[in-house]
Amino acid sequence: MKIEIDKKSGIPLYLQIKHQIKKLLENGNLKEGEQLPTERDLSENLQVSRNTVSMAYKELVLENIILSIPGRGTFPNPKTSKFTKSKTNNNLSKIEEIIDVTINEALELNFELGEFKKLVNKKIEEKEKLLKNINIAFIECNQEQLYFFSKGIELGTGISIIPILIDEIYNEPDIFRERIKSIDLVVTTFFHYDEVKKFLADQKQRVLAIALDPLMETMVNIAHLSSKDKNIGLICITDKFAQRVFQSIKQAGIKFLSFKFTRSHNRDEVKKFLINTDIVITSPGRKKEVEKLISSQIPLIEFVYVPDKGSMSMLKLAILDIKREGGILEKI
Repeated sequence: MKIEIDKKSGIPLYLQIKHQIKKLLENGNLKEGEQLPTERDLSENLQVSRNTVSMAYKELVLENIILSIPGRGTFPNPKTSKFTKSKTNNNLSKIEEIIDVTINEALELNFELGEFKKLVNKKIEEKEKLLKNINIAFIECNQEQLYFFSKGIELGTGISIIPILIDEIYNEPDIFRERIKSIDLVVTTFFHYDEVKKFLADQKQRVLAIALDPLMETMVNIAHLSSKDKNIGLICITDKFAQRVFQSIKQAGIKFLSFKFTRSHNRDEVKKFLINTDIVITSPGRKKEVEKLISSQIPLIEFVYVPDKGSMSMLKLAILDIKREGGILEKI
């Protein structure tokens, strides 16, 4: 049975021994029926006191991980020692190790166990209150739009907006499903509503579709500055955002000579792009970056999409429903 301890780690030696024995069981390196070393043999092998090994063994016996049979020795408990390498067991072992270390440190600081327990319960209650906050996931294919929605939409205190790229649904479905467990409401655009709802068919979260329109002030500024002899340049992050902005400007009937865009973050490339550009538009989050590179004589506009009034009303009503229910909405 191979056990290695680190006397400089700050973790009590008996805890190191205890958790390594549990890992040996999880990994299958310590099997049912295999006898553990005696306290004397293990203490000599690890060069620690016999009392240290005894403490580790006693805790494992109390947790029904091992059995101490008088006259025969110490063995894995066949009823509880059949661990696997699952993520759940590994995470559980880590948490148990953290708890053990914390309790040990509290005792060293002369805390009574009852006093320590009250403190832990108080912290748990505080955390539970924090976890009652409403979590809203906004799912979109557009990184720029995610950025603005998560940073620029104010829905009140206690409401967290978690931005999720729709690519995560397909590229990392298991991670996505794990993230969505803590979500009270899923918000997406009408364009992605069907695919998001289909993917979440087995979940209990409600999926709310909203419409996004260009900020009126943005469109007014572009229309006022542009003309059929002006070149418009867009500095953004994704092709999808560029295509959407181009369509929005065309549908608004705004005249321009040419429309070009770049996704580059290279200063020299951006400076070159700005040559012969009469109006510069940026996606949310890139305006400050471009301000340092552009002449003060060239108009600079941040292009923002926002939920329309009807969508905002629906979103606020959905949040009120969640607050009244005190949890996740049932699927409708």
